Amino acid sequence: MKEIRKNRIREAMETVLKAFESNPEKVALAIFRGNSKPSDSWSFFNRLIMLMNETEDARGFRQWEKAGRRVKKGAKAFYILAPVKKKVPVKVKRVEKAVVEGAEVVMEIEETVMVEKLVSFRPVPVFRYEDTEGDPLPEEKFDFEVPCEFRGIVEELNLKVETEAFRNYYGTYNLKTRVIKLASPELIVFLHELCHAVDDYLHGIQGGQIPLQEVVAEFSAAVIACLLGYRVPLGNVKEYIEHYGFVNLFKAFARVERVVGFVIERTAEI
Repeated sequence: MKEIRKNRIREAMETVLKAFESNPEKVALAIFRGNSKPSDSWSFFNRLIMLMNETEDARGFRQWEKAGRRVKKGAKAFYILAPVKKKVPVKVKRVEKAVVEGAEVVMEIEETVMVEKLVSFRPVPVFRYEDTEGDPLPEEKFDFEVPCEFRGIVEELNLKVETEAFRNYYGTYNLKTRVIKLASPELIVFLHELCHAVDDYLHGIQGGQIPLQEVVAEFSAAVIACLLGYRVPLGNVKEYIEHYGFVNLFKAFARVERVVGFVIERTAEI
């Protein structure tokens, strides 16, 4: 059993390493959460394992049963890693001051405290949605209203903004139809796609996940949000840009400035 467990942990780690080498779009996608599925509470590492197993929804056997679905006969599980923590004694030193016979004395006291430490990982079997059958899962529906300060830009660039159920991306911008599709109500997702549209209008962009274009869109979106006083998850923004590389960010500065300038000039008029 120990050997099996080691192999499963090794396989999970190799899956993640493979993602960084050959699937950058899945690395970027794994950063985001927020679609009301059990995997939203998983670590970035485990969400990446899930995406590398070609699914956006994976759950344990009992979790699927609670959702009204059954794991198909012969379906093979893949494994995510759950941390195993243990309380261990750790010696710590603290300094105390005391007055002895009129003089201040500094004493160093050593004591033992119990500290929770990560000691290992436990492989947990989960199954893909595609390997289950039964009741359809309720699709998350949401309304998204374009904030008033951006409506003029949407109209000027002849854009359409639509919402859809999450499939593989939280947002897309179609170069041909000029449609922004959102699978998340988060403002930063809308701003990212809006910045793609502005970048396309100003400079022309290509289809696909082009690193330079992604950095321009994400960094521009974060700057615009900050300038207009919106609170956005900047930790996610930082991870997203780090994934595509800070070299691309330096290359993108002039382009970002033009995209941000285009948007801010028009929002300032409202």
